[in-house]
Amino acid sequence: MARDGFRLVTVQHKRVQDQVFDQLLDQIKGGMWPAGSKLPSENELRIQLGVSRISVRESIKKLVALGIVETKQGEGSYVKKISSSSYSDMMIPMFLLESRTLLEILEYRKVMEVGATEIAVERATQEDIDILEEIVVRMEGEELDMKEFAKLDLEFHMAISRSTKNDLIINSNNFVRDILMRSMESIVTNLGKTGGRYYHRKILEAIKRRDVTEATQMMREHVVLTIEQMRPIIMES
Repeated sequence: MARDGFRLVTVQHKRVQDQVFDQLLDQIKGGMWPAGSKLPSENELRIQLGVSRISVRESIKKLVALGIVETKQGEGSYVKKISSSSYSDMMIPMFLLESRTLLEILEYRKVMEVGATEIAVERATQEDIDILEEIVVRMEGEELDMKEFAKLDLEFHMAISRSTKNDLIINSNNFVRDILMRSMESIVTNLGKTGGRYYHRKILEAIKRRDVTEATQMMREHVVLTIEQMRPIIMES
C-alpha cells in the first residue's frame, strides 16, 4: 500500500511536438540551417516529419521564444543572426554565437576587467580580499570538474568588479553574466585550469599588497593570453 502523499503516476510517451522541436533544434545545431537561413515551410516540415501542421507550428513558436528563430510576416521563419547587440537576450544558446561575437566578449573583458582591477586594488575591503582568497583556494583544489572550475573562475572576476564599489561596473557585469559564464565554460574546456590558477593567485597577491601596477599587469596578461589562445580555436569552430 502506498504511503500517504506518495503515489506513482503513469509513464507518458514523449509528445510528438517535443520530438519535432528536438529534431529541428538538432538540425540547427548541426548546421543544416545556419544563421540567417530560411527554414522549410510548415507544410514541407509537416510532410518530411510525418506530423500535423500544429505540431510543427508549436515547435517553431518554441524556437522563436528561445531566441533561436525569428518569424517574418509573409516571408517565413529564419535562424537568427546573433551579435553583440543581442546580449540582452539571456536565452541565447552558446552555439548560436558567432565567432566574432565570442572574440567581442573577450575584448569586453580586457577593457572591463583591467580597469576594474585598477580600482579594486584601492577600494577592496578586507572582506572583499577574504572572498577572493576563498575563491582562489577552491580553484587550487584538485577535485573540481571543469564546469565547477569555470563557475569559480567567473566568480573571481565578478568579485573583483564588486570590490570596485562602482555600481555601473557591477551592474554592467551582472547584465552580461550569463554570456560571460558561457564563454568561461568554453575557455576552461579548451584551455584547462592551469592559467586561471596561476594568474588568479598572482592578481590576488598583488591586490593584498595594494600593488596597482602588478595587479593590472597580471590581469591584462591573463586576458590577452586567453584571447591569443582562444582565437584559433574560435575561428576553427
